[in-house]
Amino acid sequence: MFHVTAVSTAVTILVAPFFIAVAALLYAFAVRRLLGLRLGGLRTLIAGVLAFLVASPIITALFGNNSTEHSGILPGLWFFMLGTAIALLAGMTFLVIAEAFVPSGSIPGPLYLANGLRNRLSRTKRYSQIMRILQRRGLLPYLRGSRRSELRTSDGRTRLAGSIRLALEDGGVTFVKLGQVLATRRDLLPDEFVQELSGLQDDVAPVPWSEIDEVIKAELGAGVDQLFASFERTPLAAASIAQVHAATLRSGQRVVVKVCRPEAPAVVESDLAILESLAGRLDRSWGRSVGAVDLAHGFRDALREELDLRIEARNMTSVAAASARRGDSRVRIPVPVESMSTRRVR
Repeated sequence: MFHVTAVSTAVTILVAPFFIAVAALLYAFAVRRLLGLRLGGLRTLIAGVLAFLVASPIITALFGNNSTEHSGILPGLWFFMLGTAIALLAGMTFLVIAEAFVPSGSIPGPLYLANGLRNRLSRTKRYSQIMRILQRRGLLPYLRGSRRSELRTSDGRTRLAGSIRLALEDGGVTFVKLGQVLATRRDLLPDEFVQELSGLQDDVAPVPWSEIDEVIKAELGAGVDQLFASFERTPLAAASIAQVHAATLRSGQRVVVKVCRPEAPAVVESDLAILESLAGRLDRSWGRSVGAVDLAHGFRDALREELDLRIEARNMTSVAAASARRGDSRVRIPVPVESMSTRRVR
């Protein structure tokens, strides 16, 4: 007898949460349908749980108070329906009050908060890496606005430019690109900086073929064996944003395929946020004289465009059309294959 009772209790403990969850979801669905509003999933589920918790004692109390006066199935059914209606009313009341004080969409949802926390942790880790680079290259005093007197001499500017170039190389893709852009701004930077930054290169080790293959499949919906007659797995060149491969289309046309590095978008977005923060700090000291914040914003927009290979494809098409209208045959401009041009593949 004890063994049977123990098994029955264990089964009840295991099964009860399932039925409670199903009942709560049914109550949540009913409350949402009755109100006829698009409400947040979390608060709707809370309303369902509340309705379930309210329904059970109400129905039990109604059965208990009337068990001596009524008998049969019909009275019991009415008590069950009455208790359910009261529970649904409690759930709807909760939703109405919640919407009145905290409308749906006014606060981030749990998934948004979880993703935001993960992004902040990743950004914090990257920020600490960048700060260590700046410290190693002796640049932190300049961020604090000290040692400005060194900028008044050519030797001081040359030493600082060399430290900045090394720090940008250590920082990776985004910072190398920033240095290359700054090297073109002779209107803002002294010659020592322009000369030093002009030597920045963004040649990097190529991405393994398996990762490139995954990007192509995700963007074009099929692998290279289905899309191309031949495809060279070894890239012709690899840079910080993308790498290029020689290939031949099924039609026999020889092409060069540019594929965005899979990690580039996430790394760039994280680094751009850090760059804007650093620009804000510089703007409080000597950075204001060169428009550090405006430079950061312009660089951000330009780099985001570079990450979208569709923009590059459109620009190439426009330049090719303009060259054809002029009848200029001295320069051949490749025309993108529109059906194979996506955000990350061109």
